[in-house]
Amino acid sequence: MSYLVLARKWRPQNFEDVAGQEPITRTLKNAIKANRIAHAYLFTGVRGVGKTTAARILAKALNCEQGPTATPCNQCTHCEEITSGSSLDVLEIDGASNRGIDEIRQIIENVRYQPAKCRFKIYIIDEVHQVTKDAFNALLKTLEEPPPSVKFILATTEPQRVPETILSRCQRYDFRRISLREIVERLSAIGKSEGLNITDEALVLLAREADGSMRDAQSLLEQVLACAMPAAGDSQQAIVDAALLQEILGLAERKCLYDLSQAVLDGDPCRCVELIAEVMNQGRDLSRLSRDLVEHFRNLLVARLSASRAGANRGAAAEVGQLLDLPDQEIADLVRQTGQMSVESLLDYLDFMAAGDEEVSRSATPRFALEAVLIRLASLPQSLPVAEILTRLERLEGRAPTGVRAAVTAERPKPAPMAAPVAMPMAKPAVATPLPEAIPASTDASSHWRDFVAFVGKEKKFLASHLDATVALSLPPAPLKLSVAERHHLSYLQDADNLAALRELAKRFFGQEVTIQFIAAAGESAAASGAAARSDAAPDERSDMVKEALRIFGGSVRSVRREN
Repeated sequence: MSYLVLARKWRPQNFEDVAGQEPITRTLKNAIKANRIAHAYLFTGVRGVGKTTAARILAKALNCEQGPTATPCNQCTHCEEITSGSSLDVLEIDGASNRGIDEIRQIIENVRYQPAKCRFKIYIIDEVHQVTKDAFNALLKTLEEPPPSVKFILATTEPQRVPETILSRCQRYDFRRISLREIVERLSAIGKSEGLNITDEALVLLAREADGSMRDAQSLLEQVLACAMPAAGDSQQAIVDAALLQEILGLAERKCLYDLSQAVLDGDPCRCVELIAEVMNQGRDLSRLSRDLVEHFRNLLVARLSASRAGANRGAAAEVGQLLDLPDQEIADLVRQTGQMSVESLLDYLDFMAAGDEEVSRSATPRFALEAVLIRLASLPQSLPVAEILTRLERLEGRAPTGVRAAVTAERPKPAPMAAPVAMPMAKPAVATPLPEAIPASTDASSHWRDFVAFVGKEKKFLASHLDATVALSLPPAPLKLSVAERHHLSYLQDADNLAALRELAKRFFGQEVTIQFIAAAGESAAASGAAARSDAAPDERSDMVKEALRIFGGSVRSVRREN
């Protein structure tokens, strides 16, 4: 007898044996018991999750000599013929090679005849999305109202390519990816039955490589079985562990992923290059390593998010287990490695790694591309939460000196190296003209103005911060005159939307329509009209406030303006 591969040898023969699809198998069994059997079914899902297997079991359940029954006996003539694929009344059709209208017409002609031996004539059309549009249209009427003795079971990996008119005539069942734990459990049972001595760590690695497909997992296990089983005359069997499995399948070690991510988190680009060299010397696939790193940084981000919600590492591992299909030990390692990293920083790492993976996949030299990506990641500055940035800005604004103001370009950190600061011309000081007299600080009007700024702060915090930098010259019922000393405050307040919001808030506070007038301070006007001149100030003469702003935003000084 010829050799039978594991995927066929261990194909489930009952609904109870189908791994990972319990909601679907339960629904089908209940439908058979209640005699509510549909005339057409559509099974969808990725490869190797049990679509065709479930179709065969359903065909046996409907045609078993003891049925229809939810538990086919697998011993009667009909069950044995369906299992072997030799039944005259259960026809498995490949949609890719029978996609034309002529083949569908042949099916339409044959459905008129009664089954040869079985209770139902069942058509199983695999990869049905390959059928042409005209062929689908020809099948519509037959699929909607087939003879009572005919059942259709359609299977596809791409349901979006099946016309809506076909979908509406079928009961649809979406087969999900099989979880890692279910695959490990199944592979362990197969390995013991086949006499394979394989460790749990190796089984987890196999299951992860299968990516939710039981058939892929069984094919990989068969490859390992062929390598590890003793040759003729040799009684000693090799123990398959994770190291041997990585050698057989050419995979990078999981430890390498953690080492690379740790080097990135530590900001050590040299260590990243060393690790890539080690992986290269071992003959591993660098493109696959790059994809694994994208998934690894995603797992780190999810672990950090869950840890933030749980508030403690003890509860974080349990919560992240619901979001990551990984062993408990690896989940604990992820939570531990994230440590106190901010979510913003991990999101930056994931963004850059995902973009770099595309470069690696297209590059003729994947090693150099992957090294460049990891060096960028390790050189990225830590991102700060927005709330912390705003707090620092408010603190800097309160410390700002009145002599020299610098316009600082703030931008998100980029992987490219920062450009060197460029000295720009600075306006010459001009003779200041007297300012209009402000409201005396001791009057009730001054207190009224502070109350108005506080009122605006409750509604529009940023608008209030700009108002706080102005000087009130007069208050309603007279026009609200504001003296503005700095250009960026004046530009913000004169913006149409901001000005409309200010008028509305002033109307609510003062209880009347308010006319708002802005008066540019003398220093601002002089600076705007002064001629450009070369600055004599050296970079090391910048104030602490400017240096702190440059450090926070990673920017550079574009221009400097001196005010009287």
